[in-house]
Parts: sequence; structure tokens; C-alpha cells
Amino acid sequence: MFPDNCFRFLETGMTRFFSRPAVGRSVGLFALLLGVGLALLPLDTAVAQTATVLRSQARGVDSTLVGRYTLAESYLRAGQFDRAIALLEDLYDASPATYAFYDRLKEAYESVKRYDDAIALVDTKIEQSPQSTLLLSERARILYLKGDEAGALAAWDATLDTANDPNRHRIVYNAMADVRLLEQAAAVLERGRVDLNNPMAYQTELAYLHSLTGQHEKAVEEYIAMLTENQEKLSFVRNRLSRFMEQAGALEASIAACERAVRQDPLNRAHRELLAWLYTEAEDYQQAFNAYRAIDRLEKEDGRVLFTFAQRAADAGAYDVASKAYDEVLQRHPNALVTPQAQMGLGEMHERWAEQTYERVYDNQGNRVEAPHYEAALDAYRTFLQQYPTHDYFPEVLRRIAGLQQDVFFNFGEAEATLQEITERYPTTMTANHARYDLGRIALSRGNLDAAGLLFSRLVDELRLGELAELARYEQALIHFYKGELDAASTLVSVLDENTSTDVANDAIELKVLIASNPGPDSLNAPLLHYAEAALQIRQRRPTEALGTLDALIQEFGQHSLADDARFLRAEALEEAGRTDEALAAFGELPLIHPDSPLADRALFQAAYLQWRALGDAQGALETYTRLLTQYPGSLLVPDARQQIRRLRGDADS
Repeated sequence: MFPDNCFRFLETGMTRFFSRPAVGRSVGLFALLLGVGLALLPLDTAVAQTATVLRSQARGVDSTLVGRYTLAESYLRAGQFDRAIALLEDLYDASPATYAFYDRLKEAYESVKRYDDAIALVDTKIEQSPQSTLLLSERARILYLKGDEAGALAAWDATLDTANDPNRHRIVYNAMADVRLLEQAAAVLERGRVDLNNPMAYQTELAYLHSLTGQHEKAVEEYIAMLTENQEKLSFVRNRLSRFMEQAGALEASIAACERAVRQDPLNRAHRELLAWLYTEAEDYQQAFNAYRAIDRLEKEDGRVLFTFAQRAADAGAYDVASKAYDEVLQRHPNALVTPQAQMGLGEMHERWAEQTYERVYDNQGNRVEAPHYEAALDAYRTFLQQYPTHDYFPEVLRRIAGLQQDVFFNFGEAEATLQEITERYPTTMTANHARYDLGRIALSRGNLDAAGLLFSRLVDELRLGELAELARYEQALIHFYKGELDAASTLVSVLDENTSTDVANDAIELKVLIASNPGPDSLNAPLLHYAEAALQIRQRRPTEALGTLDALIQEFGQHSLADDARFLRAEALEEAGRTDEALAAFGELPLIHPDSPLADRALFQAAYLQWRALGDAQGALETYTRLLTQYPGSLLVPDARQQIRRLRGDADS
């Protein structure tokens, strides 16, 4: 609120200023405006900007009026409308030709619903410019605000009938849209097309109005006509349409209209691209694939548009359609620039597909079983190596093969040989650094903790900064933890968790909290040492031994603060051992035994994932995710749980 003493200061200054002779007023004006500026410091700078515009644009205005206008603006900002209106009326009487005075007075009248005064003010302007479409339309708008809708509509119709202004339809449309008469505004623009004999006029405005009023098919027809005229507006059209796709029926109506347009003009690429985008928005990836395939064939795209679509479909989890798109690129465009990327992308997609379907390469007894997607990924990568031996992606594809050998097929010998090949052939690349990190993980998995520590230490010394260096430091901390060197592990993770910008920082914080929160029961820290032993056993793919270690820990230290961590790790060991039903039960019972554990929400989330992906029990997963939301509404996993629920329900926005 503007202080009353400031208003009194301004009013006193105005009185003294205007009582002086005209000669020498410039000095007084400067002092007065300086005082105004000081008094207005807490207010929005818009007032000062308005005064500046007034000075620059209204050169014929007596400079003495500027300060009074500023004071009126201050009154308006303070909600003291009567004072402001009195000043603005004086200003308008003093300089009726100054548009700023007229416009601000009209707005002030409207703000206090003095519509008759506003209309009278506009009428004085109309007397001077009786053919002004802008003024006539403005008068109609105020009539509508007053509550005289019939009178307003009649006035607008009369303006359209009598005015010669070629912009009259746009002016009336703007006034109607300002008071939310959207359907009437659209009718005005439709009439304008007829009056101007231009069926392409007002496309953008009409499309937007139709979307606002829920006439989505009409809106899309306008956008399609726009694309017929200029295909380069496709991005603009998609951006406009995307604002309304969540409205009921918008997507269906838009697709129907676009399908008609493609049938009528099958060679128009923009129409086909818009239709393909709409199919993607509707998550109908098969139809989107058909549309993009047609574009690829008609436009001689050499697979570019298909490759981009394949990536998008894979990101959305539509792996079956993504696979078709990748295959189309590989078969139809074997020599295209995007083909090597498509070959690599096919392998990446099969990896993600395998993870999504919880694919395993060994059964509960450790016997090798079919793993079609992991095997397809290996085949895709090996094909890449055969066909593109000099490609820039060659070392990265080698590393992906090594990753599958190491983390999926558990063939450490082959993985090690592949990683060594990378470090020898591409020693100075970042891919080689990643290979060295993976070699350290292999050494750790084989139980060579000292050799692993040395590899990680060399990598840290060489890189010092960056995510990979942080990962290597974290592995060093874990090695100390596995060895029972708890102080050394705590020291390392304390350094790591200071850098919260990296993903590994969260793991470091968890390890730090685990060590700090679970000491005792004596100086030997036996529960923590047993826990570390079990964690290493799981890391080395010895889940059965880990279960024995954890069962002994829980039996002896069941009341220790580490018990919830031990039970969670036990559930992970059961999952690693392929005993999915038992793992599900273990995750599910943890919140019952330890309802206040920080791991309770995570256990429920993991239980739901196993129900869905490993056991195919979508309904059970839905119930477990819902249980998480109900019991732990403040969990950081709530957004992910909601997203999974939407996917399980098949919601369109998932």
C-alpha cells in the first residue's frame, strides 16, 4: 500500500509547483519528479516506464502534467480509485488529445464499474472520429461489460456493416475475445473471410478459437489448410495442438480430420507427419510406424525419419514396433548414413526389452536358458562390428558386448578379453576409461579385491574429476567396506557425498548412513561386518552363501538397528538366486516387521515390480503400488509409483 504521507508530499509539491510562474519551472519539475521517484521506490517500475513513454510519445503535452499522471498511477496502484479518477479527469480535460490520459481514465472507470462514464468518454472520441472501428468496437465491449449483451452484439454488427476499415473483423474479434465471447468472435472471422473474399484469412486465430471452444476437428482443419499453404509451419502447428490434446475427444477428432486430409492429398508430407505425430500422441505406435514408413518411401528419406521414430517408440516401451522400424531401416537402406546407428540402436532396444520383461539367462538351478532379447542384442552388436569396423561407434559397441558378457551372461573371461581389446586399441578414449572401470568390477566379482582397488585407484588418479572418477571412488569405498575397514569406507564416502550433482552421491550417502547408524553392539561391529560379508557374496554371485550369512545375522542380532537392512538385503539375495516367490514375500513382509524403516517404501516398490515384471501379476502389482501410496504418502518413490499405476491401468498419459 502506498503511504498516505507520500501522497500528501506529492500533493503539496504539485500545489506549490503549479503556483509558480512558468519561467524556471524546469528546475522545480526536476526536484518534484525526483521526489516522486523516491516516494515510488517500493512500487512496480511499470509506473516509471509509463511516465517515460508518456514523455517520449506525447511531445505536445505540457511537461507539468507528467508528474500528475504519475501521481494518478500511484493512486491506482494503491487502490484509491476516486483520487486517481479525479486526477485523470483533470488531465484528460487539460489534454484530451493525449491517448495515455484517455486510455487510463477509461480503464479506471471500468475498474470501478462506472461503465456509463466510460461509454460517455468513448463517445467524446467517437464524435471526433465517427468512423473509427476501434472506438466503435470498444464502445460495444463496454456495453457488454455493463450487462447489455444484446446492445453490444448489435453495436458490433453495425460496426461490421458500416465500417470501411479492412481490419474491422480483426478489431471486433479482439474485443469479443477479450470478454470471452469466443464463438461469436469465431463467427466474426468467418464473416471476414466472406467479406474479404479470402478463404485463407484468419487461419491461426480461427484454429485457436476452435480449440478453445472444443471444436477440435474444425481446429485441425484450419491447421491442415495452413500446412497445405506452407508445410514449414508444421512445428508451429504441433506446438499449438499439443496444448489441447488432453481435452476430451481432442485427439480422436484431430486424427480423424488429419486422416481425411492425407486421403485427399496423399503427397503432402506435412499432413502425413502431423498424422504420424498424432498417432504417437495417442500411443498408437503401429499406425505411427505405417505413417512414417510411407513418408520414408515417398520422400526418399534414406531411413532418417524411421530411425528417429524407432528411437521414440523404444523410449516409450513400444519395442515390437521399434523393432520393425529398425529392421525397415536396415533392410531398405543398407548404405544410408543412419544405418550404423540403427544397427546399434537395435541392440540397445533389445537390451531394454529384456530388462523390461525381466529376462534371465539362467534358471533357479543355474542352468542356461533361452534369453531371446539379450541374445538378439548380442547378435545386433556383433553384426555392427562385422559391417562397420572403422565406425566411430566401434569401441562403444565393443564395450556394450562386454557389458552383456559381464553383467548378463556372467562370462567374465570373454568380458575381460573384450575390455582388454578396447584398452589396447583405443587407449586414450573415454570408452577405454570405462573399460578399465569394468575390469575393476570383474576383479572384484572374482574376489580379487586388492587388484580391483588398484584399478580403481589408477582411474581416480588419472581422471580426478567427473562421474566415472566418482564411481571409481565409490567402488574403493565399497572395497574397504567389504574388508571391514569401516573408518576408511566412511572417509571416502564423506568426500563423495559432498558432490550431490552426481548420481553416485546418493549411493555414497546411503553407505555413509548405513555405517554411521548401525554401530555395535560392541567395538567389533559384528552385525555390520556380517552385512558387508553378505553384500560381497551377492556381488560375487554367491546368493546362497549370502542367505546363510544373513540368516545367521538376523537370528543373532534380530533386534539390532541393522535388522531392516539385513532383511532387505536378504530379499535381494533371494531375487538374485532366482527364488522370486520367496523374494516377493520377503520384500512384502519387511514393512510389516519394520513399518518405520526408511527401506519400507523401497521394499514395497520392489515387491510390486516383481509382481508385475517377473510374475505377470498386474493386479497384484497395482495393489502393492497403491499400498505404498497409502502407507508412505511422503515417500520419494510416490511419483514413480503413480507412473507405474498409470501404466498398469493403461492411462493415455503414461
